Amino acid sequence: MTTCPPVRTSDGIRLHVTDTGDGIPVLFLHEYAGDHRSWAGQVAELAHDYRCITYAARGYPPSDVPAAPSAYSWQRAVDDAIAVLDALDVGTAHVVGLSMGGYTALQLGLRHPDRVRSVMAVSVGSGSDPAHRTAYLAEAGAVAEHLRSRGPAFVGRKAAEGPSRIQLKHRNEPAWHEFIDQFSEHSAEGLAHTILEIQRRRPALHELAGEFSRFPVPLFVVTGDEDEACLSTGLLLKRTVPSCGLQILPHSGHVPNLEDPPQFNDITRRFLRCVESGSWPERDPRSRHTAQFGLGRPDPAAR
Repeated sequence: MTTCPPVRTSDGIRLHVTDTGDGIPVLFLHEYAGDHRSWAGQVAELAHDYRCITYAARGYPPSDVPAAPSAYSWQRAVDDAIAVLDALDVGTAHVVGLSMGGYTALQLGLRHPDRVRSVMAVSVGSGSDPAHRTAYLAEAGAVAEHLRSRGPAFVGRKAAEGPSRIQLKHRNEPAWHEFIDQFSEHSAEGLAHTILEIQRRRPALHELAGEFSRFPVPLFVVTGDEDEACLSTGLLLKRTVPSCGLQILPHSGHVPNLEDPPQFNDITRRFLRCVESGSWPERDPRSRHTAQFGLGRPDPAAR
C-alpha cells in the first residue's frame, strides 16, 4: 500500500490514506474491528488493474482519534469518505465496504450516487434485524465498557473466538492471529466512541427499505452463510433493491476477505468487470413471485 499525505476532513480530522495502483478507482471501507490494513490482501492483487484506495476511519490510528463523542456519527463517516475522494481528485469510484464500511457504502450509494459507480456491501446488517436489535444495542454498550475497563487486547481476543469470526481461525489461522494483534493496537476510546455513537445510533437498515427500493447504483451483497447477524439483511436488500445481486458464501463468517482472499478477490473482480461492461442487470419483476409456474397470474404477453 502506498501512503498518501493525510486527508483533512471538514471538521479538521486527519485521516490516514493509502492510494495504490492505476485505473478505475475502488474505495475500500473497513469494518469496526479492522482498519485500512484489513484490505491488504485485496490491494496486493487488485492494484494490478484498479486504483485501490483505503483509509483508517476516524478513531483508528494512525488517523486522528477525536476525544469528543460528538465527532462520531454515521453521517460523518459518509462525509469522510467523500472527503477522501475529493482530496484524491476522484470523481467517481466503486465502493467496497465490509460490515460498518458496508453500511457507509450503502449510504454513499443512497446520498451521493453521482460519486459512486457501484456498491459491494459485504457482511452488512449487524443489529438491523428487528428480532435481534435490542440485544445488539445492549452488546454495544457492553463492548464499550469492556474496552475502557480491560482494553482492546481483551475485547479483540473475545471477538476472535466469537460466532462470526471463529470461521477465520478455521480457514486462515495466520490471518486470525493477525486480526487479534491488529485489534490490540486500536485506540480503546476510538473504538468505544465508534460503537456508541456510530454503530448504536445509526438507523437499522431494515427501517430504510423504502429508500432502498430506489437505490440508484448497481449493488452486490456478499454474506457468509454462518454470519447469522447479517443473513436476513442480505435477503432484505436482495428483495428490495432492483439492482441487487446476492452471493452467500458457504462455511463463511463475517470477514470473507480475510478467510479466503483469492476467492474474495475473484468475486470482487467479476463484479467490477460486470458493472464496467454495463452487464450488471436489474431484477426482472416476474421473479418476485413464489409460484413456480405463475398460472394464476395474468400473462403479460396477452395484453
